[in-house]
Amino acid sequence: MKAVDDVRTLNMSIHFRPACNFYNMNELASLWESKIGRTLPRITVSEDDLLGAAAENVIPQSVVASFTHDIFIKGCQIDFLIDGPNEAEVSTLYPDESFRTLDECFDEFVVKIKKTVDNEGIKAPNAMVEPIAITATCG
Repeated sequence: MKAVDDVRTLNMSIHFRPACNFYNMNELASLWESKIGRTLPRITVSEDDLLGAAAENVIPQSVVASFTHDIFIKGCQIDFLIDGPNEAEVSTLYPDESFRTLDECFDEFVVKIKKTVDNEGIKAPNAMVEPIAITATCG
């Protein structure tokens, strides 16, 4: 919220990428595993697998595969420099401000999960994903 009233941020793109929260997918999964005390199943999906699924043009799977490729293989969310005259990263603007780490957030999630777990595991209110038909219209 500080950036809203900060004259240094006028007409700028402000990015939130604190270095303490840079994780790849394996590191993120390992962090979560350390919090819950279990090993999660791992499946390796290659870049070719994702591109193949995206090329099949089956909605919504192709869209998910395309986004997954762009985000996790190409790194479109983080693989760019913040060095333009109209760009800034929040932690450089406010170096004295502390940011919550993912480690701290996961601690909070674990507490919430433990409140919903019984002897048989996590209770899901509706574990079934139901398909919904969507018709595209041009207008």
